[in-house]
Amino acid sequence: MILKPNHQLDLLRKRRKSSYNKKSTFSQIKKLRQRGFLYGFIITGLGILICTWTSYQTFKQIKYKEKLVIKSNDYQLLKTKYNSMLTNLKSIYKINNQIAKGIIGTKSGSALLLELREKLPTTIQLSTIKSSGNNLTLLGRANQPSALSSINALQLQLSDSFLIKNKSVLLKRAWESKSQKINHLNFTLNSSFSSPSSEALLANYERLGSFGLFKRVNLLKQEGLIK
Repeated sequence: MILKPNHQLDLLRKRRKSSYNKKSTFSQIKKLRQRGFLYGFIITGLGILICTWTSYQTFKQIKYKEKLVIKSNDYQLLKTKYNSMLTNLKSIYKINNQIAKGIIGTKSGSALLLELREKLPTTIQLSTIKSSGNNLTLLGRANQPSALSSINALQLQLSDSFLIKNKSVLLKRAWESKSQKINHLNFTLNSSFSSPSSEALLANYERLGSFGLFKRVNLLKQEGLIK
């Protein structure tokens, strides 16, 4: 059996008694008031300082964001101008490249005629030379009875030309005809032009004696329009 004490311990009883008996003086009240003012001033100062620092950081971030927006707009403007200039440069380069290829004259002109004259067997006579895009068509006739051998020799010679793509010379059609008691074998040859380098063009134009084309190709190479 547990016995309960007749009285309970009151921890605040002594403090209440001492506060009732203790008299506050004017100096104590003044010190307490000054202490309250000091604490209030410190808390208020800290609050103002925190608000000021927060406002400064917020203002700083807003200004930084505005600078980023301006720089982003400038970047987009420069990017648009760059893309436009790049497109124009590509267009100009394409046009210049086409002009350069036309000036070179590998698909028509004196270089082709000189090359054909050098490759053409004496027993073959060309009647028509057609150039369309990258294709070359030759119409002619060869004297019999060795017409097929002459045509085959012409095919081999053209395949070896710097202007003609290798293995592109094909006999499309052949038919016989007779003129002034001489038998002929008419033929049509189809081939494709090659894309020779500037070194090959310069070497062959000089070999053929086509010095006008040689000078033009050399100038275009110096300007960087052809490789």
